[in-house]
Amino acid sequence: MNSYLGCDVGSVSAKMVVIDDDTNILARAYFQNKGLIETVKKCLAEIENQLNNTEIRAVGCAGSGREFTKISLGGDITRTEILAHTIGTMHYYPDVNTIFDIGGEDCKIITLENGIWRNYIMNNICGAGTGAMIESIARTLNINIEDVGDLALRSRINLSFPGKCGVLCQSAVVSRKNKGANNEDILMGVCRALINNYLTLAKSFELKPPYVFQGATANNKALIRALEEQLNHKVIVPEYCESMGAIGMAILAKENKPEKTNFRGFAIRDLDVKSETFICGDCPNNCEVTKILIEDEPIAYLGSRCGKYK
Repeated sequence: MNSYLGCDVGSVSAKMVVIDDDTNILARAYFQNKGLIETVKKCLAEIENQLNNTEIRAVGCAGSGREFTKISLGGDITRTEILAHTIGTMHYYPDVNTIFDIGGEDCKIITLENGIWRNYIMNNICGAGTGAMIESIARTLNINIEDVGDLALRSRINLSFPGKCGVLCQSAVVSRKNKGANNEDILMGVCRALINNYLTLAKSFELKPPYVFQGATANNKALIRALEEQLNHKVIVPEYCESMGAIGMAILAKENKPEKTNFRGFAIRDLDVKSETFICGDCPNNCEVTKILIEDEPIAYLGSRCGKYK
């Protein structure tokens, strides 16, 4: 059986999906990013455990770690996460007009019309409208992140929090907690504040249904409710909401498969893959160059603007 591997490797998590020629999902992996090399290997091992008698014909990579992933695994194509998420979503929801994606450290809104991409916008360097803010406040309240949504839905009092700054929001949480507010009301207030801030990204263009909400944060039922309250409309949450970017890359890999894939095989998980960074001072660019090695043999360099290191 032919299969196609899609990878979406970001700063917070790594996702991999394998599909067949009919775009059926054969295997999935999702892990928190606790070191790029180790996490990619962990995903690959999980994928191999789920597969049976399949040959990887193409590998596609997206996310902030896409170049490293492509080099280390032997990927065939790289694309932006915007395109990956759009392709993955449109496969399941061809009529979608607005895609909401709230990640761990970034968030984005993508708009389409009649199946044609129109616009997108991402947050700046601030993480106030991302999952990182929820995780930070959950730690402050000593609550597991997986329990936040269900707990917040028990809220009975509408508390307001500053959503434009994660630091100020956390300070307000501590203040409210010291005044006797319960965790349910605090968490729902924080979820509403996050969504309020997130939707300001799209103040310059119109959002139209159908709405699809994806990313790992879409597993948070309180965020879904807060988003639907703001939109005054139901949103769709895909079954594989956290893996839509990887699904999109698997589809793109299938559509753009080469005659022979560069995939190094699952054995790469057992090899010594590492990276080293140095400053090249041979010209005024002073490039920060990353050398990628497998079994102590350099296989590629990243970051050289003049092309001295390839």
